[in-house]
Amino acid sequence: MRMFRAFPLAVAGLIAMAGAMPASAALVGQSVSTGIAALQEWNVISFNNFTSSNHVDGRVLVGGNFTSNNMNILGNNTPASTYGTAALTVAGNANLSGANINLAGGVDVGGNVSGNFNMNGNPKTVDYGGTSTAFANNTTFTDLGPSFTNTLVSQANDIKASLTGLSSNLAALANTGGVTVGGDSNNQTINVTGSGLQVLNWSAADFQGASNNQQLLVTLPSNATLVINVAGTNLNFNRNFNTFANDERVLFNFYEATSVNIGRQFSGSILGVFADITGGNSGNIDGSVVGNNVVQNANGEIHNNYFQGDLSSIGSGSGVVVAPEPSTWGMLILGFGLIGAVLRGRRRMPSLGLQAA
Repeated sequence: MRMFRAFPLAVAGLIAMAGAMPASAALVGQSVSTGIAALQEWNVISFNNFTSSNHVDGRVLVGGNFTSNNMNILGNNTPASTYGTAALTVAGNANLSGANINLAGGVDVGGNVSGNFNMNGNPKTVDYGGTSTAFANNTTFTDLGPSFTNTLVSQANDIKASLTGLSSNLAALANTGGVTVGGDSNNQTINVTGSGLQVLNWSAADFQGASNNQQLLVTLPSNATLVINVAGTNLNFNRNFNTFANDERVLFNFYEATSVNIGRQFSGSILGVFADITGGNSGNIDGSVVGNNVVQNANGEIHNNYFQGDLSSIGSGSGVVVAPEPSTWGMLILGFGLIGAVLRGRRRMPSLGLQAA
């Protein structure tokens, strides 16, 4: 049971600090650092809805509604969260039918929660703000009311704003000299020889390849990060892109796409802030996935090959509001856990024989 008696003062301090900030900065602002950290904290981030029919290795954040078609959150290659983030965080409604939540952290749902599922990770808790008709053995369900809902919605929106700003900033970068594209009709190659942040700007045709038989091959040194900005609104990737050394340091930025269909195996993280992203058609996705809506079909897993590239040189630019330094990523994530903990504690006060002030 997640109960933190020392947290009310900490939360009060966070709220007071937030009140002193400019209105445009909100609770945490939309600094680039928030979006960069989010790529490592969550395996899947869907600003609106997420439907899953297979397994996801790492934590999941959904700004709208979540639908499980016997999905699993396994916890493979998922470091413990420093911030107490839930295994599954849903700002809207969650249908957990047939799900298996094996990753630690519990489940947070801002709206209604339904469905029979298995909670195998600890703590075995579901906190929600709407109604619950869900069932899981040996699991504690706690109604935290509208305040909890509002908190999840607000914080999910902050992450959305930060990642949208990050995508815009990355899209403005020019090609760097340490990236060479080559190959033939069978294999298209991207060879990175430089260190640090390397950038490749690609058209939709470049990304989609000459044919479905043309495999994409990437060579990347361990001291480099590769950002591939991909133009185009409707993108279909139907060729093989197998795992490779240091693929956790590659980020595909679909900065203007409204739909991205990943038809086969794909390696590298995906940032599609305006896109409906579909995967799991015939192959896995090895990387963090960020989309406007995300659909994971039954024939592919999403592996937590979470993004570990260095984007520290990316400054704030147009459309990104940088909050005062105390209002950073730590405050955002603490908000998910701390405010929920305070709400839980307050609702339990009568049963403890205490009176609220």
